[in-house]
Amino acid sequence: MLSTKLIYQCDFLKFEKIENTSLGLISAKKDYIPIENFKIGFSEISKHLKDQGLNSIIFDKRNLTVFHQPSMEWYYTSWKMDLIEVNVRRHYKILPALPWFEKSVEAGKNEIKANHPDFDFSQFTVTYVTNPEEAVKIEASTD
Repeated sequence: MLSTKLIYQCDFLKFEKIENTSLGLISAKKDYIPIENFKIGFSEISKHLKDQGLNSIIFDKRNLTVFHQPSMEWYYTSWKMDLIEVNVRRHYKILPALPWFEKSVEAGKNEIKANHPDFDFSQFTVTYVTNPEEAVKIEASTD
């Protein structure tokens, strides 16, 4: 079990620093996050990233059962761009155990590419993992 320190939480999200690492863990707390709550929560989280000395983020989506394309589009084209400014370029994702969710993510990325042809996905890395411990192991091997 990982040791974490709670940094921020709201009704829909929890943000923790994984102790003895430069990883932040964002966890969805509910099956759906309305877009305004999504934006507010992630904007609050971004305020803490630099203060915590984090280099990488894990987004644990296992509680989600609803895929929302407008939220994903904002997450990539706005929020992730803010993270690049504070040098958080490595992202780990934990998807729900729903076969259609992964297909929705891929379709969503393709839609972002079509709607934002100048958006450069290569500015950050995304690695899919099955749990936070796996991300910690990968992260330790890259430092």
